[in-house]
Amino acid sequence: MSTSAPPADGNNKLTWMLSSLDIEGVRYSVLISGDGLRMAHSDSITRDEADAFAAAVSGVQSLGKALAAMCGDADNRLRQNLIEYDQALVLVTAAGQNAMLGVCATPTADAGLIVHRMNDLASRLGNELTSETRRP
Repeated sequence: MSTSAPPADGNNKLTWMLSSLDIEGVRYSVLISGDGLRMAHSDSITRDEADAFAAAVSGVQSLGKALAAMCGDADNRLRQNLIEYDQALVLVTAAGQNAMLGVCATPTADAGLIVHRMNDLASRLGNELTSETRRP
């Protein structure tokens, strides 16, 4: 990821919602629609990087939903993902209907605090974080 501040993005109008995730250890956060499109991203990541992260998170969510069906009955809903790498943590949570919130953090970040902030943000702003199902 880039080390300098990314250029201003006029299409990133929902960034203010992600400010509560600006805590120690969080590298960046991205608000993602249910179909994997970036809705907003923190200022610490470029738009192109946020688009790629959103697409990858969407794939992880898809796999998680498939696993949910294998690990319970038809009502077993996916709520969160945590992926731990040598150099990062990726946390994903539902953020309103048909939207999700993804965070990349350092491996030593306080995952409990980050998840708490993510869930708080999702519950406080659920209506604004909801995206319509896209239709062709």
